[in-house]
Amino acid sequence: MTDYKLISEFQDALVSIYKEQNLKCLRGFERNSTLNGRNIGEWYHEATRKCAARHEGRINYFKMLDDILFCSDALLFFTGHLFLYRPFINNPLEDAYRTKDITTYPNLQEIPSKRYSMYADSASQQAYNYWGRIGNLIASFFPDRLKSKDVLFASAIDAVPTEYQEGENYTWLKDFKQREYLELNKKRRQIVHYTSSDTEYKDKHLKIVHDKEAIIDWQTERENLAEYFKNHITLTLTGFEKTLLFFEEITPKIFPEII
Repeated sequence: MTDYKLISEFQDALVSIYKEQNLKCLRGFERNSTLNGRNIGEWYHEATRKCAARHEGRINYFKMLDDILFCSDALLFFTGHLFLYRPFINNPLEDAYRTKDITTYPNLQEIPSKRYSMYADSASQQAYNYWGRIGNLIASFFPDRLKSKDVLFASAIDAVPTEYQEGENYTWLKDFKQREYLELNKKRRQIVHYTSSDTEYKDKHLKIVHDKEAIIDWQTERENLAEYFKNHITLTLTGFEKTLLFFEEITPKIFPEII
């Protein structure tokens, strides 16, 4: 088997997981880029057209969309791997052994478990990257509110002027920033600046190695990472839709002179 054929067959296996788990990305399968029946590319460029005209080419909105789509692809890819490896990660409850009156629940990691951790960390970073791009997009509508070096998703949401904060689409984005995004960023910051999730899980395990109930909770948390990022995929799709709807709401007020 050639390397390319191996890559192709592996991709087919991932697509099967995407379909089985109902995992989606903005680009869609077979380039079917639609969201709630609207073509994503056409909708995006119409929603940003007047803002792009105001910037007179200083911001490349085609490039910005391409990067958002790539981050969406990457989050789907890494999450698919979590579902691929999850059935094969080790479970200390199954490997327990007893010495005198003490039961030990060892963490006997093999390749699937390590890969699972690697892809979880990668999914965390890609989800963060995705929202960073959305932050850049929102900030482009209010260029005087933030310096480019200060633009993050959270700062972009906070920088939206008060008069544009009333609608349900902005409210959704702000609520997401304060809840799911805050938790996601906490996970990512721990991984990027301190220790990987694999190291954290192993360290926690050493502290509860004889505690069956704690091990059950520890294992459940680990296995639930796949669902955690599956939920974040759904949030990225909803968030993109809310962002474009937000632009449609505010554009007539910001750019009334541009036809």
